[in-house]
Amino acid sequence: MRIVKLIDKISEWTGALSAWIVIPLMVVVIIDVFQRHILNDPTRWGYDVLWMLFSAQFLLGGAFTLLRKGHIRIDIVYGVLSDRARLIYDIINTLVIILPPMVLLTWAGIVFAEDAWASGEKLSTTNWFFPAGPSKSLIPIGFFLLALQCVAEIIRDLKELRKGRPQ
Repeated sequence: MRIVKLIDKISEWTGALSAWIVIPLMVVVIIDVFQRHILNDPTRWGYDVLWMLFSAQFLLGGAFTLLRKGHIRIDIVYGVLSDRARLIYDIINTLVIILPPMVLLTWAGIVFAEDAWASGEKLSTTNWFFPAGPSKSLIPIGFFLLALQCVAEIIRDLKELRKGRPQ
């Protein structure tokens, strides 16, 4: 279970990092709103920075959310299952439905980010033209962290299932 504890610790750390991203996100919102509505001079960089920070928060917080059982599920089905059936349901769901797309999105994200870095791609949503590589690199990182937490959840649920009692 050392590996599960290590993965959980990584998810806790990235979840905390994700939470702290709220502070610069709010600072940028305040600056952008002030400049746009008070000074009538919108920033050239505000929109890009806002979506990059929010994307980072979303991608880095996914594994923590899974660790804390915060992702959605169909409670109509889940609520009527026994504790043992819930464990089996969680194992199958994580192994078949969640983990494969996370692995594929990690791989595709690596290719996506690699292309952005290699070509020197610039973001063109505003006239700031910030390099795309840094924000696109968060895509494979976020999905890898989520895949890693999936592995920890499967191991934890299998252990609980073998013990014969729910978590």
